[in-house]
Amino acid sequence: MLRAVQYPSALVPTLQADVYRMRRSPILILVLILLLCATAHASEDIGTGESGQQWLHQTRDGTRDLTYWLVRNVDGWFGDKPFDDSGGEAGGRIQIGGLHREDKGFKASTRFRLDVTMPNVNERVYLFVGRGAGDELVQDQPETFSRAQLLLPEDRDEDQTYFGGLGYHLREHVDLRLGIRGGYKPYAQARYRRIFWPTDATTLDFRETLFVSTGDGIGATSSLDLAHALTERRAFRWRNSATVSSETRGAAWSTAMGVFHTFGPEREISLEALANGETARPVKVREYGLRGIYRQPVYRDWLIGEVILGHFWPRGDRDPDRREAWALGLKIEMIF
Repeated sequence: MLRAVQYPSALVPTLQADVYRMRRSPILILVLILLLCATAHASEDIGTGESGQQWLHQTRDGTRDLTYWLVRNVDGWFGDKPFDDSGGEAGGRIQIGGLHREDKGFKASTRFRLDVTMPNVNERVYLFVGRGAGDELVQDQPETFSRAQLLLPEDRDEDQTYFGGLGYHLREHVDLRLGIRGGYKPYAQARYRRIFWPTDATTLDFRETLFVSTGDGIGATSSLDLAHALTERRAFRWRNSATVSSETRGAAWSTAMGVFHTFGPEREISLEALANGETARPVKVREYGLRGIYRQPVYRDWLIGEVILGHFWPRGDRDPDRREAWALGLKIEMIF
């Protein structure tokens, strides 16, 4: 029997563009094709370009070694358990990306995340540090509905922030998190996650997060991800998220439905239809559109390239009609 494939979440976005519209859309398609060809060519030449890419190895090795050294020494302050032999872990991801969207202009962004486990502190405790969108972090939004994945520009000062905190595995499906984000704003989360297998080829991934935060109030985010394996490498996915809080108008919801095809680790292509909105706003559906994502290693198995092409139909509360907007996003991710 086929098993439902767990595809990676696609864990990262001021020119006046009103004159572009549909007549300039072939340029975006041409750029996408050229980028895909360049990416494929780079992956084929991995074996012959090692000497010329030594600086990549040095950057990654330096980042990983510094992280490992720091975490191991801090863990050693709390006990004598060997870090490596007792489940100690230190690693993360750094993302550099940019996107251009016709109705929003161009924006660049950087994100990183560090997750570590320190056995001497507590086998149930883990540390997280990083940089990302503050509201997405507090509300525990799925990566697929992040601004970067929805091709919405992020303001570095307003939308992105540094964060850090501690998590505690309370029991098998429940963990608690206490953190601080930019401006020393504290937040807390209680998270429940469970995966069900209705059939050998289908999974249901349910997650519920209760949160409280300075600036974002109190609320809850519910996520449900349905995945069904069509073949060993192809799957259908329907992903949903809804957030209710003191800062939302009714329930802020997002949904995405599409087909994913994987070619190997960190290599996949997908096509999805998606929509989002808020139930208590005059315009219930804020935006809907189509999104295609191509992701693959561009060097070794730890430097990942991603191209996202989208076509959206947004509408604000005061807009008489919907607009149209093409968007193109590029991202490089280093795993260490």
